[in-house]
Amino acid sequence: MLIIQKGFLHILKIEEEMTIKNNEQFKLYMTRLLTEAGRFLILELDQVSYLNSSALGIIADTAMKARKSEQELVIAGVKPPIDEIFKIVKFETFMRLFSNIEEAENYFSKIE
Repeated sequence: MLIIQKGFLHILKIEEEMTIKNNEQFKLYMTRLLTEAGRFLILELDQVSYLNSSALGIIADTAMKARKSEQELVIAGVKPPIDEIFKIVKFETFMRLFSNIEEAENYFSKIE
């Protein structure tokens, strides 16, 4: 896990499956992203092929906290089978999902 600042964007890049083994670390990184970053946040999952239910809860909780703080968290790199999981739990009803990082960056560049 790595937080990258790219201009006005802050990106949390995940490079491993999200399991019980790294949920606490993931939660800490998401908290850091909220508290140390700016207004526009991207969670990059292009290298992730598995998310457990705890990771989904952490993402949802962080998205809601971001909204309350006038920040926006989006997810980039959404591809099978992760995209199907997000559809089942209806993530698109409260946050934006993008198939790659470029789409997420373009979205924020239009509203900055």
